[in-house]
This record gives sequence, C-alpha cells and structure tokens, in this order.
Amino acid sequence: MIENANAEELKSEIGEIFKDCGDLNSRTVFSGNKKVYAFNFGNYSGRDYISENIIKPLTMYNGKLEKDADFLRCVSASEAKEVSGAADIKRNLLSGFCVIFAQSGNDVISLAFSARNEVSRSPEEPDNEIVVRGPREGFAEKAEDNVALIRKRIKSEKLKVLTVNAGKYTDTGIKILYLKGVADERLVNDVKSRIENMKIPSVMDSGYIEQYLAGGKSKLFTEIGNSEKPDKVASKITEGRIAILVDSSPVALTVPYLFTESLQSAEDYLKTPYYATFIRILRFISLLISLYLPAFYVAVMEHHKNAVPAKLYLKMTESRADVPFGIFGEMVVILLIFELIREVGIRMPGAVGSAVSIVGGLILGDAAISAGISSPPIIMVASLTAICTFILPTYMNSTLLLRLVNLSAAMAFGTLGIASSLAVILSVLSCKTSFGVPYMLPFAPVDKEGAYDSLLVLPKKAIKHSEKELKY
Repeated sequence: MIENANAEELKSEIGEIFKDCGDLNSRTVFSGNKKVYAFNFGNYSGRDYISENIIKPLTMYNGKLEKDADFLRCVSASEAKEVSGAADIKRNLLSGFCVIFAQSGNDVISLAFSARNEVSRSPEEPDNEIVVRGPREGFAEKAEDNVALIRKRIKSEKLKVLTVNAGKYTDTGIKILYLKGVADERLVNDVKSRIENMKIPSVMDSGYIEQYLAGGKSKLFTEIGNSEKPDKVASKITEGRIAILVDSSPVALTVPYLFTESLQSAEDYLKTPYYATFIRILRFISLLISLYLPAFYVAVMEHHKNAVPAKLYLKMTESRADVPFGIFGEMVVILLIFELIREVGIRMPGAVGSAVSIVGGLILGDAAISAGISSPPIIMVASLTAICTFILPTYMNSTLLLRLVNLSAAMAFGTLGIASSLAVILSVLSCKTSFGVPYMLPFAPVDKEGAYDSLLVLPKKAIKHSEKELKY
C-alpha cells in the first residue's frame, strides 16, 4: 500500500524512470471496479505466466478490489509482496517481477508478483573439479538453484541464508550461507558488512566479490577458497566456514581459507585411508618440486658441482656443450615457453587446445634440443616442474612467480639462497591470517588433532574434528 498517492501519477513516474526502455511492457486492464496498471520487462519476465496467472484472473474478476487481500485472492502467483513506492517498483521490475497497482481511495494498492523467466542450465559436472568417485553435480548460474543444491545436502534449520545486493548498475543478488551455532557470528557479520559496503559499479562474477573481500589487495596466496561443487562447499559449511553465492556465477566462495585445504580433496575420504594418505603426501611433494626443482638444478650446476656424482655431472655438462645460453637463462626461457603453451591450451577451444598443448610441447622440446638451444636435462626438469604445478590448481599462479624468485636466489647464492627463500616464505605464511584465522592452521599454531588429519586421512577423526569451530 502506498499512502497518499495517485495511480496515474505513479504510472507517469514509472514511465519517466524507464524512459527509452523499449523492452518495458505496460498494460492497463479493468478488473471489477478498478483500473489496474501492470508493468513487466519482456522476456525477462515470463509472458505466458503473466498472461495466465495475473492478467487473465484480473480481467475475469467481478468482485471489489479495495485492499491487498483482494488482489491476492484474485491473482494466482507463487510469490507476492507489497511494494512501497516508485523506487521499490523499479527494484522489483529489474529483478524480473511483474508489478501491478490500482487506486483505492487516497492510497494506491501495489503488489509485485514473481514472474521471472528462468533461463538456467541444469547442474553438470564442472570441468575444473572432475572426480573419479563422488557426486557429479556442479553449481549453475542461478543463485537460488545453487542454494537449493546446498540445502539438499544440509537438511537442517540451522543453515541460514542471508541475501544482500551489490553493484551500482547490476544490483546483483548475493547469498551468504552459514551454519548457525557452528560458524562464528562475528565472521558472518564481518563478511556481510564488507559486501554491503562495497562501492563497485557492477558484479558480474564471484571473482569481483573475492577481490573486495581480500581487502582490495593483490595477494600471492589466496585467503578465499572457491569451488563449483555443492558437496565440497556443503562440507566446508559444516566445518564452520561461510559460503558466498553470486547470482549469474557458478563458482562459490568460502571463507576463511587455510593453506592445508589446497592439499586436501573431498574425494580423499571416499578412498582407502592408506592410498588417500599416500596421494595427500604426494601432493605436498609435488608442491615442493614445482617450487624448488629448477632452483635446485641451477644451484647444483653453478655452485655445488661436487654434490653430484662425477659421471652424472660430466654427462649433464656434455649435453649442454653447444647451448649458447647460460644455465639460468636457459631454464627461464624453457619455463616461460611451457607457461605460454599452457596458456594457449586454456584459451583455445577444448579439442584444439589439447592438441596444441601436446603437439606444441613435443615439437618445441625436440626442436630446441636438436637446434642446440636447450639441453635434455633442462627439458626434463621443466617438464616435471610443469606437471607438478597442475596438481595444485589453487596455487598455479603463485608457484610460477615464486619459482622465478627461487631461481634468482639459487643463481646468486646457491642452496643458501634456496634456504633463505624457503625461510622467508614460511615466515610470511605463518604470520598470515584469513579473516582472523591463522593461515597455516593447524601447523602454526599447532593443533594436534587437526595436524594429524592434515597429514593422514582418517575419516572418523576428520568427522570429529570438523565439528570444531574456526575462531574469528
């Protein structure tokens, strides 16, 4: 109900607000004893739904329309709400609602009915998080559907969903999900406040929110997790984390995010504990290889020749006898070529990208050796480094930059430079926090139960430990 208003003036005001908007549909119908105005956006709202459930019942109604209840009794729609003014009408129209209003004495009766024309794909397995065993569902672009996928897995009244909007022009809907009594309420309020206070023209994807939640600073190690799998996000919610779903984005964000999460997989608990433990340790070793293998190779060849058996060192030296570059320059060039091939494979269409990556790697590697531009040991080191990088997608970009830093330190100071670089990285990570939670938890500070499960895969202990709250 809009008090002390005139329906004709309100119609003109709406027309002025949406001036030159050719997709705005406006219709006047006579229902009972009233002239009723209806507005909606074509195709954004369902035309057939509006015709059958709103317009048709209004034209066939012969009773009195004097208050909201009369309209609700007349119109058959699944969702309806009162509208308080022109600004509220604008907001509802831009959200896909059909708005109707009519004069009633000195006031205007105004209601908005849900009529959004839903265009969304069905949940599919995400290409970036393929599993051998486990649920195959992935998030879609519609936030409401994604919330339903989470609620299907967490059947509890304690699962709370807060709705906020962000973006000056997009007014994008954002859902904040958490488990009441498990998630820290201060953390929930902090996340909600940060999103509400964002001054941003548009929100097209959850990546926009991620930048602002991180404080607007570019961080080498992410403090915010992301996933396209409902089962993975639901599991994190039960552990006390907060999930953020953005309308039109299939990627959910989770906070806080810890370093050990990158070494873990939900699929670990669906395998035998011994094999899953082996794979988890292998991920950690792969991270070290991707970071330090090129640096270690350069350090040994330049500063610690005696650390390698004489025959092996002689063989490696002979293999690069005709290479015109220094070992440092050779390693950097080959690593950059591998990154270039990877980027091309990502940007090209699926089948073509895979072919380019495989053929490009084989041809360039063989041609570089044949032309004397690179040596076989360098190609092997770079290839193994690239393979190990793919096992931890979360830190794929970070490891590239750190690898170059480690290479420079190894070239200048040998293994002392590598040790110094490792000490600096560990110091930075130990001092880092993610939304008030230590980033290296449960290793710094030490949590025995958490550290035990981070290294080994023990389902019973993991389930028990997951009930512990992450303190903000």
